[in-house]
Amino acid sequence: MLKLPLVTFVVTSFNYEKFIAKTIESIKAQTYKNIEIIIVDDCSTDNSREIIEQFNDVKLVKNDKNIGQLASMLKGLKFANGQFVSFIDSDDILMPEYAQNHIRVHLQTSVALTSCQIIEIGENNEIHTMNSISSPQELLGSENPDFKVLKKKRFGGWYWSPNSSAMFRKASIEIIENYKNTDGWRICPDKFLFNFAHLIGGSAIIYKPLIGYRRHDNNAGNCTLVTGNKKLHSDKTTILNIKNNLKIRPETIKFLWQERKTLGYRNTLKLILKTFY
Repeated sequence: MLKLPLVTFVVTSFNYEKFIAKTIESIKAQTYKNIEIIIVDDCSTDNSREIIEQFNDVKLVKNDKNIGQLASMLKGLKFANGQFVSFIDSDDILMPEYAQNHIRVHLQTSVALTSCQIIEIGENNEIHTMNSISSPQELLGSENPDFKVLKKKRFGGWYWSPNSSAMFRKASIEIIENYKNTDGWRICPDKFLFNFAHLIGGSAIIYKPLIGYRRHDNNAGNCTLVTGNKKLHSDKTTILNIKNNLKIRPETIKFLWQERKTLGYRNTLKLILKTFY
């Protein structure tokens, strides 16, 4: 008998005691039941760990020192048993049909990652907008009205929703466990991870808002002056985005060349060339 694939949710946690329980509860409430939950706590100094430990059906991985978000994501990936993996921020909320929709699109395509639209919410779960500018907008003329496979997208750009919106085919990103310069992506690791996965196997956009993306003072990304709050804007974010845009290509090429024996020289050169167009 055929089996539905297992989905691993890797939640990265750091000092979000106010939100972490809601995040875990939203994952446990998925209509798609073949899931596992791994939480990597990056040395939280609040009560996050105590809250997580109240859930006896999740695996808690405790970091010995603060290593940043990308390193925590890759640490969780090593424990993942699922054929598909989603990396969830510990302040976001998943809609019940999140996993069901992602798996459906993955099985209808052969992409490395899928990314859904988002609902912007505030600190007390209030909805700011169902039509976030941080989500890709549906394009007319798509063969499938509820999702679109992205083609010929320039490497290093941004065509997706934020981190929690994505589900990865694990086989397409397992090699990234060998990436060493994780300290360079302590913040906004989705820029590197999404582009790398898209480079390896392409991506698809799901035109449904399947996560509640929380806007608050600690967001790395900006909001709009209309649906958000001016206090959430920061020039530091702009500087961070510029730095990420400058380093993503050389970092990726360096890593691909490092893994040339695993990838094979022909595949390595092919992928390196793809980073230039």
